[in-house]
Amino acid sequence: MFAPEQWGTLEKFSKFYSGTFDLKKSGQRSVSGAINHFHKCLILKQLALKLIPNLEKDEAELEQNGYTNAVNSKELSAVIESALLELYSSVDCTRKVVTEIYSKKYQGVPNSTRKYFDRINSGKIDENFPEQLLIAVKEAVWFEDFRKLRDELTHLDTGTCHKNKETGKIFYMHSGFSVDGKALIIGDIVDQVDQYIAGVNKFTGRVFAFLLGQLEDKRILQYCGIFNGRMYTRHVSPHEAKDFHSGICDAKKWFELEENPSCIFADECGAYKSANK
Repeated sequence: MFAPEQWGTLEKFSKFYSGTFDLKKSGQRSVSGAINHFHKCLILKQLALKLIPNLEKDEAELEQNGYTNAVNSKELSAVIESALLELYSSVDCTRKVVTEIYSKKYQGVPNSTRKYFDRINSGKIDENFPEQLLIAVKEAVWFEDFRKLRDELTHLDTGTCHKNKETGKIFYMHSGFSVDGKALIIGDIVDQVDQYIAGVNKFTGRVFAFLLGQLEDKRILQYCGIFNGRMYTRHVSPHEAKDFHSGICDAKKWFELEENPSCIFADECGAYKSANK
């Protein structure tokens, strides 16, 4: 469980924020939500890629019968739309964390993701608001189109996906969402999803990199892992958490009892050696 070299800024913040920020239950859920919604999006995107070959079944049905119920197209579209909704929820949860931490310190920090982006982009937020949080929003030039798409998908039926026979790309269409009086068509929905994933990842990464830098450098209890049915722990600060050897072993006292087995990493773990010192 303790692998800081594999954590991004968001996940590392989630492990250590309790030593500095006293978040309410809603704030705690928003931190985990920012992580989990993003992970769900990635899972759904991989599932969508697995479903793409099924589009050939719709084509075969069309050629054989002269019509198709487009079941596989609908399934693929539903999965892609769900991935986008999960991705937006990650942005929403990230904004909620910022609001809880800074709404009392600075004026004009709204409890709305749409208003949060609008106020920063229009300069209607406290002039002393942290620069890195301003940059995170201003760099997210994709947000407004993404928000509009999310708002429509929340209330509309499922769109359709088809494979372009010439390019092999998957284009997406939704007749319930009009752009300049025409149905929404995205020529390469897989690439579009990837662009939104990259944009959200950059946005949350910048936000939580800043928040991570605000954490006090004091040690808090962290879980190392579960071995032989026992949960092992260590004390480590966010600034010293570099790899598995960071911090001071807390479970060493259990190893010294005859009825308990020693940690399987005791001979090589830097945290265990630090405890011995």
